[in-house]
This record gives sequence, C-alpha cells and structure tokens, in this order.
Amino acid sequence: MLRKWFLSTLVVGMLLAGLPAALVSAAAASYEISADQTSVGVNKALTVTVKASELKDVYGYEIVLSYDTTKLSLQSANNLLPKNNAAEQNGFAISPIKSGNKVTFAYTKVGSAAGSEGSQALAAFTFGSLAAGKATVKIESVKLVRTDLTSEKQTPDKTVQIYVLNANREFKDVAAGFWAKDAITRAAQMGFANGYPDGTFKPLKQVTRAEFVTMLARALELPEAERQGTDFKDNERIGNWAKPSIASGVAAGWIKGFEDGTFRPDLPITRAEMTVIVARALKLDTAQAQAGQLSFADAASIPSWAKDAVAAAVKAGLVNGRGGNKFVPADSANRAEAVTLILRMAD
Repeated sequence: MLRKWFLSTLVVGMLLAGLPAALVSAAAASYEISADQTSVGVNKALTVTVKASELKDVYGYEIVLSYDTTKLSLQSANNLLPKNNAAEQNGFAISPIKSGNKVTFAYTKVGSAAGSEGSQALAAFTFGSLAAGKATVKIESVKLVRTDLTSEKQTPDKTVQIYVLNANREFKDVAAGFWAKDAITRAAQMGFANGYPDGTFKPLKQVTRAEFVTMLARALELPEAERQGTDFKDNERIGNWAKPSIASGVAAGWIKGFEDGTFRPDLPITRAEMTVIVARALKLDTAQAQAGQLSFADAASIPSWAKDAVAAAVKAGLVNGRGGNKFVPADSANRAEAVTLILRMAD
C-alpha cells in the first residue's frame, strides 16, 4: 500500500515540478476543447471540457489552460478520466492552481491501476461569467505520465470561444418578424451595438463611418491604441466616443481614410466601404478572390478598389446582394445590415 501511494505522489510531483523521468517518442495524443454553452448570460456558469484521443497507458496528467480573466472566473476543476473497472481505486487530484490568466490542474491514478487508453475526456473546468464580450479559453499545454513514469508534454494550441451576453434586450421599433431581429438582440446582448434612450434601435437608420468602425472594434475587442487621436486632417470632427476605436483600426491596418487625408466620420458608410473594412479586419485572402467571377447583376458598378474584397467576403459567406441580385456598392448601409455583418464576422 505504501508503494501505491508513493507512486501516485511521485507522479503528482513530476507533473507539478516539471521533472519528467523520460521523454518518449511514441505517437502523440491529440486534443480538443469544448464548452457546454458558447453563449451564456452574465453571472451564469459554464463548463469547458478537455478531451484527448490516441491515449496510451496514461496514469496521470497535468493540464494548463489560459482564459480571459475580465470575462470569466474559474470556479472549479474536476477529473473526468474514468476508472478502468469497478475494483480500481479513485485517483488523486490537486486543487486547481491559478496564476494570472492561467490555471493548472493535475490528476493521477493510484496504486497498480492500468493506464487509460484510446479516447477519453480528461477534465472539466467550471467558469462563472463576469462581463459581456467574447472570451477565449485555450489549452496551453498537456503533460501525460505513463505507468512506467515516462512522460510527454504537448502544446496543442486548441481554443474555444464563448460569448458572454448582457440581459435580453428588446427594442420597441424592432418587430418580431423583422428580418434582423435576432441579430439586433444578440448584438445588444454582446454589448457592441446599443439602442437609443427612447427604447428604439432604429434598424433602418444609416450607419456613419465612425459608428461602424466603433461597433466593429468593440465586437472584435480590438485593443485600444496608445494614442487616442489620429493623423486624419479632420480628426477634430471625430467624436471622443469614436476616437479610441478609429485609432485602433488605423493601428491594426484596416482603416486608411480618403486620399485627401480625411476620415469623414459623419459620412454614411457605403456597402463597398463596409465590405473592404471587414475584409481587412479578417485578413481575407483577396488575392485569390476571383473578382471577375462576381455574379451580381451590377458587378460592373463595384469600384475596382473594392472588387477583390467583395469577392472574398462573398466567398466567406459574409455579404449578400439586395433585391434583383444587386450588390449596390454605393448605397449606404443601415444599422440592421451593419450588426448582421459584424455578427457573421464574429461567428
């Protein structure tokens, strides 16, 4: 019995101290990470599960995850590796160790139990949601220890994205049958599109260039640029509420302004401009977009500077035409169209 507990204690020590007895060259395991809810309300709980396949004789493991501490709070971690048979003793798990935005969780079998094989769920991590926005949970590393105390460590680089939503939002001017109602509700819950003080959303209102860039930067949670201003000649016309987002968009390379050096924040954004900005933000492959194959009835009216971006966005399923299979590139976009496009990006 003493030997059994000594073995399990040794395995935990190896896992946490980072001192494997030997590194093996056997076929590496593969991993996946998933969440029981990819959209969850603020102050709700969700569970993230790490699974593995191609396991060979696994006696213990250590998992390191990173997560967005501004959106999620770790509540607990539990082993899911099952016993091989009814006679096998329960294993030993450490309490999760949190350090900055990372958590370490380790588990080992005890005694003379056989190692686990094949595909198995390893561990479940329960998080509480803190604030609206997009949160990413990532597997930073997994270390496996076998019954002969050989081990392997991998860095799978697997992630799962979770959207934390505000309370359900209803707007008095968005009817139940409106084509973009679900998108508007979700955009408001995610916090990147807001309504007006009178309880309306104004879904058909034209979106200005400043408004679109601000919504897009919020949805992508783009880090605010160090400078709150820009080098645009009309920088003084940009509202303080939009300056951080526009400066971040410039820093990220997806906003360039006009040839005369202006940004024109109050100008309604056109469908062509909106699509180009989205293509840049997502780094779509415009070089392989085959702009010449655009099937819109008014494809000839799409400006040359926008054609590749439009073709790439169509290929990615981000944009559609309007009535009569027309893209109408010079038409302004309304708020409903803007949030629908941004949600497609987020998804």
